[in-house]
Amino acid sequence: MLKIYTNLVKTVVGRNRELKAILSAIDAGKHILLEGPPGTSKSTILRNIAREAKMPFYIIEGNIDLTPGKLVGHFNPAKVMADDYRPEYFEKGPLTKAMEEGGILYIEEFNRMPADVSNVLITPMEEGELFIPRYGTVKAADRFTVVASQNPYDDVGTVRVSRAFMDRICLIKMEYQPQQEEEIIVKRKTGCTDQRIIELAVKFVRKTREHPDIKMGASVRAAIDIVDIFNSLQKLDTFIDENILTAARMALGNKIWLNEITTKTVDKIIEAIWEDLRADVSNLKELNEGNVGAVSSHNGPPAINGEKELKKRNLV
Repeated sequence: MLKIYTNLVKTVVGRNRELKAILSAIDAGKHILLEGPPGTSKSTILRNIAREAKMPFYIIEGNIDLTPGKLVGHFNPAKVMADDYRPEYFEKGPLTKAMEEGGILYIEEFNRMPADVSNVLITPMEEGELFIPRYGTVKAADRFTVVASQNPYDDVGTVRVSRAFMDRICLIKMEYQPQQEEEIIVKRKTGCTDQRIIELAVKFVRKTREHPDIKMGASVRAAIDIVDIFNSLQKLDTFIDENILTAARMALGNKIWLNEITTKTVDKIIEAIWEDLRADVSNLKELNEGNVGAVSSHNGPPAINGEKELKKRNLV
């Protein structure tokens, strides 16, 4: 386990505490509930753990259409009609595969699943086995682990999770990462080489998490989108100030969740955040005065004098 952890810290940005907690739970034969807002690296961490530990990894999304049959598996109706029920005609679902292979079954948005589906998990988690009529009893191999996730801010389309399930699972909370770690993630995902635009995008996103009119702010995915869109916009023109605001509107418009009592629109809030950043972020001046072509590894057309263009448009 120490070797797996050592390799993981080389590939996963930060999250040392969470990595230790998840690895320890798997080693101890416990099942896990990851609770955190979207974009907090839950899937990324699990995929990396499965790869390093050489464990099969099955992922499903919890939703109202998920049935026990989709989770466990079903008999092929054509083969059954032609030749009666045979174990080899059973088409295994992700739960059965994970149990037999000792893998990780990851259920995203667990609290969106119907109660009858979540109840199917209780016996495999508690007893390590599952009886399937006409197929037999499935015994869970070593390291079989159920990992569920839920967003604590989501209250649309969710259902109450049963006490019986919560009693059989260990909770790991995942919050947003520090600014420096988010900047590293954005840099890796975008390939952008200009730290100034990366820092600006991350600050923009983090501002949404503390704004009084926003119930749930954006994740690091929005910062990645801002950088990618901004770099593409720079290939068309070099109105830096305008391009940043356009990228922010596109990246954040559908990712932030307003308070029910606010009278402001998403666009107005994004513009207000941008106004705050313009007065605060020194690197904007550097961007306006500097070489636009150095903003990204995805260089656009030759740089122009950004400050001059901004004045022409009355943006500064």
